[in-house]
Amino acid sequence: MRRQSVEASIRARWRILSEKRKMVDKVFQVVEENIRSIRNDDKYLKMLERLVEEAAVAAGGGRLEVLFNKDDSRLRLPLEEIAGRVSSRLGTETTLVKSEKTIEAAGGVIIQSSDGKTRVDNTLSSVIRRERERLEPKVNMLLFS
Repeated sequence: MRRQSVEASIRARWRILSEKRKMVDKVFQVVEENIRSIRNDDKYLKMLERLVEEAAVAAGGGRLEVLFNKDDSRLRLPLEEIAGRVSSRLGTETTLVKSEKTIEAAGGVIIQSSDGKTRVDNTLSSVIRRERERLEPKVNMLLFS
């Protein structure tokens, strides 16, 4: 009898945790949808510029290739201006060249060195995944405390 009670309790806790997980997943799904919904807005262009700059800094500057998805590759980003900011931040001459290749991503950017040895993934899905790891404890507190 005691064993059945413990098992029932464990199953009930498991169901609760499972439902909480679904709620947290939904929060991050909505975040991703909201980011995608601003694609035709100046906010998206500014965010994309920031993603390029952050990735170029993380790659260490130098001659870097910028890969966008098909839609974003049509956008006019001030790559020379961004390269200048990266050069100033790192103290390393930086050149950003838009790649002819495109990536399969909902948005964001991949930066790679011209020799292919360094690659920084700043696509939206990667950024959201990294931020989720950082923010999930806070989301849990907000939802369930």
